[in-house]
Amino acid sequence: MVIRVRKRAEARWAGTVPAGKGHIRTASGALDSDYSLHSREREGAALNTNPEELIGAGLAGCFAMSVANLLEAAGYADVEVTAKAMVQLEQTDAGFRITEITLSLTGSAAALTDDALARIADEAKRTCPISLALAGTTITLAETKVVG
Repeated sequence: MVIRVRKRAEARWAGTVPAGKGHIRTASGALDSDYSLHSREREGAALNTNPEELIGAGLAGCFAMSVANLLEAAGYADVEVTAKAMVQLEQTDAGFRITEITLSLTGSAAALTDDALARIADEAKRTCPISLALAGTTITLAETKVVG
């Protein structure tokens, strides 16, 4: 059986990049936000998002779900994980590029060790659907840590 999932999102942009603004939203309504060059270049830009932040959120969410699934499949109980993604956008000779995404992970489960979490996190990083979609970008796993 083939399972197909299709999700929709849309973005609108008006004006030049320096002076213009955009609006981005998902079909589910979970995201409905303005964005601009200002929100892309500066932290905490007045409740606006940006494409890099959305890529980071998508990867962190997919990665966390994948780690939890792999931990459960390995027999761990009471699993809880928190994933963070730092997306780096750089201006290169070829133009602006996402050059790296750094993942950090904390997790807890009965009898979970740092080594086991690191091994499972590495597998999740290599196999989660969003990681695979971002294969043109270096995705690194900066840290894994058992908490609690």
